[in-house]
Amino acid sequence: MVPGADCNPYPSEHPVFGMNRFIHTTGILVLFILVTCLCTGVSASPGSHPIGGDRGWYVFHCHADGTVISLDNEEKGVITDGELSVPIYTTGTPYTSYTATYDGDGFHQSITRPITEYPAKGETVDIYVDINPIPTPMPTPKPKPVGGDQGWYDVYCNVPGAHVAFDGEDKGTVADNLLVVPLYTTGTPYSTITVSAPDYVTVTEPIEQHPEKGGTVDIYITLNRENDIPMLS
Repeated sequence: MVPGADCNPYPSEHPVFGMNRFIHTTGILVLFILVTCLCTGVSASPGSHPIGGDRGWYVFHCHADGTVISLDNEEKGVITDGELSVPIYTTGTPYTSYTATYDGDGFHQSITRPITEYPAKGETVDIYVDINPIPTPMPTPKPKPVGGDQGWYDVYCNVPGAHVAFDGEDKGTVADNLLVVPLYTTGTPYSTITVSAPDYVTVTEPIEQHPEKGGTVDIYITLNRENDIPMLS
C-alpha cells in the first residue's frame, strides 16, 4: 500500500459496501411496511366484523312472569323477573308485531300489538306489555256424542256467543265460554280455526294438535275489542 494513499483500511466502510448496507436496510423497511399494510387490510376486511355487530335489542317489560313473547309468530322467549331481552339483526327484515301469551295458574290471555319502533345498531327499544290474564273458564263440559273413531275439540273463548269455524265450516257458537266440536279422527284434519264476534277483532289461528280416537284437544281463544288494539297509521 502506498503511504498516504486515500483509502479506507476497513472494507465495510468503503462507499460500495455502505451503499449495499443502505439498500439492504431500505429493503427490510419496505418489506416491514408491506407486511404491516397487508395485516391491517386483512383485519379491516368486511368479513371480520366482531360477533354481534349490526344488532339491536327489544326489551319487553311485563308484570306477569311466564308470559311467552313471539315476534311475527316466532317464539323468542319467556318473561322472567319482569322482562325479556330479544336481540335482532338491524339489517334484517323488520318485525311488524309481537304477541304476548300467558297460560298458567288457572289464568290465560293472549294479545297481539303492532311494532312501531326499531332499534338501530347497538341500541335498545323498550316495549311495555299491557297483558292482564283472566281466569281460564272451566265450565262442566257438555255431554259428548257417542260414536266410533271420534275425537273432540273443546274451544274455550272469553266472549259468549262468539262464532266458531274450522277451515271456513261453521261449527257453532260459544256458550258458557265453551264450544265442544266433535270430529271423525279418520277424516281430513282441520288446519285453521276462526273465531269472531261483533265489535271484536276476528282471530284466525292454526290448528296444530288433532285429537285421537276418544281424545280431546283444548283450544283457547282470546278476543279483543276493536278499539283495544292500536292501529298503524
